[in-house]
Amino acid sequence: MTAGSALPRVCLLVANTGAGHRSAARSLAEALQGLAHVTMLNLLDDYAPFPWNTMSTAYGPWVNYTPWFWRLLYQFGASQDRITFLERVNYRFVYRYVAPPLLAAEPDLVFTVHPLQITIPLRILRSAGRRTLFVTVVTDPVSPPLAWFRPDVDLCVVATPPAQEVALASGLDPGKVRVLGLPVRRAFGAAAERPKPEARAGLGLQPDRPLILLAGGGVGIGRLLVQAKAIAGQLAADGVPAQLAIVSGRNEPLRRRLNAQAWPVPVIVLGFVEEMADWLAAADVLITKAGPGTLAEAACAGVPVIITGFVPGQETGNVAWFAQHHAGVYEPNPARAAALVAGWLKPGNPALGEMAKRTRALAQPEASAQIVEAALGLLGQQE
Repeated sequence: MTAGSALPRVCLLVANTGAGHRSAARSLAEALQGLAHVTMLNLLDDYAPFPWNTMSTAYGPWVNYTPWFWRLLYQFGASQDRITFLERVNYRFVYRYVAPPLLAAEPDLVFTVHPLQITIPLRILRSAGRRTLFVTVVTDPVSPPLAWFRPDVDLCVVATPPAQEVALASGLDPGKVRVLGLPVRRAFGAAAERPKPEARAGLGLQPDRPLILLAGGGVGIGRLLVQAKAIAGQLAADGVPAQLAIVSGRNEPLRRRLNAQAWPVPVIVLGFVEEMADWLAAADVLITKAGPGTLAEAACAGVPVIITGFVPGQETGNVAWFAQHHAGVYEPNPARAAALVAGWLKPGNPALGEMAKRTRALAQPEASAQIVEAALGLLGQQE
């Protein structure tokens, strides 16, 4: 912190591999308002050279069409020795591109919400003689890749005790590991308090029709078209007066295919949604893959979840965690998932309301504020 500066300079390191990392960064930025000068940096996508700057755009196709390849990458990263070797090699190629913007920010404190932006930024700062506090916020809550865990960070925040166990097994000092949850913006906690008819009316939907929200994350992962057709067909066959909103993310070809369909029930097709809290406030049930940010946001909003798939490796544990707490159901079969949600929405069925309470019990709406408090507390001790 420079002399005479009232607020510390904080840098948030983000990436575009899915919406969860950016959502976590936005949540931390919100919690830092009035407490720090915040700079958001995407070293991977905006500054790294080819081919490193293509990793985010490749993420969606990898997990959508070649999950076996992604599983191999995850298994390859299950060795700290291999991770360390790759990071040393990559450092030589990316240093001169990513070091200038990071050092120019002159941060007093760095938060990273992406596992590929830990070791190299930390090494850059230390090599430049900067004693910048470095905080890792692990956005894979249950089965995180080992790349998240580097012993020389100042603080490592995880969401669950299982992730804490992985951190400690990776050699982190127990005093540096805190279980505080995933950062989620305040709007998601507020979503649980809004009357659903009011929230639906605010979005231009039919207020009195239950809403099923179908989402594939920021890059439109999953068989959304197949799932949507199964759900719409089941609702029409059972005479359930519900409506369906489909979030296709940045997957424009998928969005066009969805819009080209003739639907037997009211359907609205959305692209990338900035204000997901408004849609969760309106929704009675969420159908999605096991993306950690989406599940955390659904918990804060108190919306039960049908999980239809997961990214092999880092999302595997999310499925068991939600099911273990009876906050959701894993059902990858589109027809069975459709039958399940249609049954939940039939008048007089108490199952959905009971599950909503259990989902809400998993929520950690104060996680962002607690993470910021812990990090700024360390900064105060350093000074």
